[in-house]
Amino acid sequence: MRLSCLFLAFFIGSILQTSAQDPVQIIDKMRAAISKINQSSFELHSKERFGEEYLSKKMKFRMQERPKKVYMKDMDKGVELLYVDGWNKNKGYINPAGFPWINVSLSVYDSRVVEENHHTVFDAGLGFVNTLLNGFEGTVKKAGKDRKSLYTYKEVVRYNGRSCHKLYITPPVDFKYRTYTVKEDIKLIPLSRKIVASEFLIKEKNNLSYTRTIRKGTQLNVPTAYAKKVIVYIDTKTYLPVVQMLYDDKGLLEKYEYKNISTYPKFGSQEFTTDCEHYGF
Repeated sequence: MRLSCLFLAFFIGSILQTSAQDPVQIIDKMRAAISKINQSSFELHSKERFGEEYLSKKMKFRMQERPKKVYMKDMDKGVELLYVDGWNKNKGYINPAGFPWINVSLSVYDSRVVEENHHTVFDAGLGFVNTLLNGFEGTVKKAGKDRKSLYTYKEVVRYNGRSCHKLYITPPVDFKYRTYTVKEDIKLIPLSRKIVASEFLIKEKNNLSYTRTIRKGTQLNVPTAYAKKVIVYIDTKTYLPVVQMLYDDKGLLEKYEYKNISTYPKFGSQEFTTDCEHYGF
């Protein structure tokens, strides 16, 4: 009997502890942790939907947020990309690890660079999580709702051996497609940020490219929200995101896992140059 009472007390205490968690406070701690990061290294494991199929990738990143410097290596294909603000005419320097067997310079928005990705390398860093949340919270404010209505705390879970807060993020509007008339000449990414919608879904639905200027008066088929629902796991110790899953009307659209995150990596003097001994250029 005593053991049963102790178990019951522990069970009730666990429920109360979970229900007492404030999702807004957890989100704010994550946002603050991300904002402090200028340099980082990590692996990004992605699963993205293209049409009816999913493509999974594993990539290594070494990144500086301010000014923007990015080194990326595809862990499966060996392709490398180096981007540095103000260098190489602001183009990505690419080792294709195959034909044409020479390093090439391409815009990071070029269709050949982004054809197997929902996002450009600029959005691969942890900082994009805060950019996404800014959009979600702006939508909530515009709808006249309280910020806390956006977030739902679920539970503490174990994910890849790490203790994580599991939260749901649900926009204040039903996810569906609507006709949107472009109000000014604009490109895809600025437009997606302005209306808080996935640039990939806009691109896919309207057969657009990142480099094309969308002319004023153009009518587009766009989502009413960035996603129907987002599930995010946040490390209970570091408050950094561990995994985020975004869903639309068809189901899972994107899944991103951050692994082996270092927020204080030791970058040498030749980091983010083609002479860096860790790169294959």
